[in-house]
Amino acid sequence: MGLSDHYASMAGAGLGAGALLYYLTRPARPPVAGPEETGFGAYLRDLSVGVPTHGVPAPQTFEETSFEAYLRAAAFKSQDHAEAGSASGEAESAPPTARPVTIVFGTEYGFSKEIAERLADRLREAGEGYWPVVLDMADHAEGVPPLTKQQALAVVCSTQGDGVPPAEARGFCAWLASLEAAEFKGVPFSVCALGDTTYTHFCRCGRSIDAWLESAGGTRFAPRAEINREDYAAVDAWIDAVISSLGTLDLRTVEELEGSDALAFLSPELGSGQTKRKGWSRNRPYLATVSAVEGLCALRGPDDKNTVRVEISLGESGLQYLPGDALGVWPSNDPQAVEDLVLALGAKGDLLVQVPKWHYTDPRLPEGATSMTLRDALTRCYDLRQPRTELFALLRDSLQGKPGCGTDGSSCGGDAADGSAACVVGCLADKLDLLAGFLGDAERAEAYLAPRHVIDVLADFRPARPRPADVLGTLRQLAPRLYSISSSQLEGAAGVQATVAVVRYESLGAERLGVASTDLAERLGPGAALPIYIHTNPDFRLPSDPSKPIVMVGPGTGLAPFRSFLMERRLLAKPSVGALGEALLFFGCRRRDQDYLYGSQLEAWAQEGSIQLFTAFSREDPEKKVYVQQRLVEAGAMVWAALQAGGHFYVCGDAAAMAGQVEEALLGVIAQHSARTPQEARQVLDGMTREGRYQRDVWF
Repeated sequence: MGLSDHYASMAGAGLGAGALLYYLTRPARPPVAGPEETGFGAYLRDLSVGVPTHGVPAPQTFEETSFEAYLRAAAFKSQDHAEAGSASGEAESAPPTARPVTIVFGTEYGFSKEIAERLADRLREAGEGYWPVVLDMADHAEGVPPLTKQQALAVVCSTQGDGVPPAEARGFCAWLASLEAAEFKGVPFSVCALGDTTYTHFCRCGRSIDAWLESAGGTRFAPRAEINREDYAAVDAWIDAVISSLGTLDLRTVEELEGSDALAFLSPELGSGQTKRKGWSRNRPYLATVSAVEGLCALRGPDDKNTVRVEISLGESGLQYLPGDALGVWPSNDPQAVEDLVLALGAKGDLLVQVPKWHYTDPRLPEGATSMTLRDALTRCYDLRQPRTELFALLRDSLQGKPGCGTDGSSCGGDAADGSAACVVGCLADKLDLLAGFLGDAERAEAYLAPRHVIDVLADFRPARPRPADVLGTLRQLAPRLYSISSSQLEGAAGVQATVAVVRYESLGAERLGVASTDLAERLGPGAALPIYIHTNPDFRLPSDPSKPIVMVGPGTGLAPFRSFLMERRLLAKPSVGALGEALLFFGCRRRDQDYLYGSQLEAWAQEGSIQLFTAFSREDPEKKVYVQQRLVEAGAMVWAALQAGGHFYVCGDAAAMAGQVEEALLGVIAQHSARTPQEARQVLDGMTREGRYQRDVWF
């Protein structure tokens, strides 16, 4: 039963029958064959487990955290479907002399899409008659058979979590993995794999796509690129290689391809932006209404950190979610920061600029709008923080030809700690030298940009005054933010709740505000409109068998998904379900009287026996700080007993320190209470991971 079926049951039969039937009839996870291997070759061999040779497998429940797990449930259909697809070939018909090139992207936060559009723009500018058509994997969850007939294919895809594809790209990737040996025979392809080296499975999804295409008979016309985070130099190097290598291919024109499936994406059904999808998604968010914003912390001083509960009405959107899913939010920049930047650009806020190609379908814009005001663009489209290094070239070009020295006649002189000039006014020659240094040294440029916002860079290089439209071209996309959902839809309310930590920090002596967190906590109130979507997280789910114990570790806002878990379980506590498994919750914060999130609710649940609650208040005793991993060790016997009973272990929160420390504590618990060596304890935990019983939702 799929997600929509689950909630249709609830709507039709009330909480009892529909919700209970869903949990009682979810199909079991297929068995895993063989031990987990970490080599890429071994990983590819593992893909055969549970993957059909044709089509898309039957729907299954996501319980595992591994890349292979999503393949075993490849029929999962993201509800995040937009009405208008993202195939972005030219709206007009391709001329007979055009040479089609197909670009496919899979994205979580928009970077893959940005690269795909960047490649498309470069192809159009190449002067070789290339006709790029850009397709979003999210539009083609069941696959795209005509893709096997393309004369040139470029793929851009990111990797998420434990090496899995972006949520909306999973169906497409499952289709790709299921293709037989000759189905891509002779198709020239090149892959740009995106990742982050701080995670274990760097670029795993892109590597897999590259291997799948090769094993299905494709031929690599340009080497695979592996991009760490936002390395634009590496991105441009891949684009250069693609364009150069395309020149060696015998690409045919539209006229020569007449009647071929290679032209499928130029048709109204599959190409030119006409792919039809239904519902709401990251690219087509629902304009929801904020119902309530509630502070959860006792603030006694200006340095105290706040966390809020945000409740949002889903109205008649039909949006559905499960515990473990996240709320996707498209935030707005601080209005004062926007006005300050407009002033620094020497522009007017109502200046009309082009709507960026990658901007989501904005319900606040007229349908089909191609322009918006500069103020709105800076508010909703662009990240006003760290710009891209392309801004340096604009500043250099603007400064060249301006009269000699600054108003004080001084030289820029000394360097700041990061190697940049410490002055605002000074000799233009010195500023030009500094810009030349940045343009020739990417590492130095990034070090300079890291603590600065766009307005800081413009101030450092006054009197440069590049055109506003050109500056916009150097800014990053304002990315959506994901917040673990901390409510249960079984409650019956047509709403969703998120738990948001308000971010404030200082750099260069100035206070900085978290874009989305301060928008939600301080600028939006009841009745405010907010573009949202549901980000499904099939790798972080309650057990399909409610009788299995669960152990949850979530300090701070890491508690959010577990509040959803526990609300769901309490609503499922019906005789027809049977006894629920034991629930152990480990929560930590600074002080019980300051930031004990949902403390009274947790205490009440513990009092009624719904959970066993273990708390760690790190700042209450100045002599001894206590953290959740210590409480985990203290309750080791109970934790091990829960795991022996088939329990699931969950961790949510900080990946930089907490998650690793909790894992080390868990390994110690396993070793101590099962009389195993550390190596044997690791094998036990690896087995739990393969079985989907050790799941993490962590972030840096």
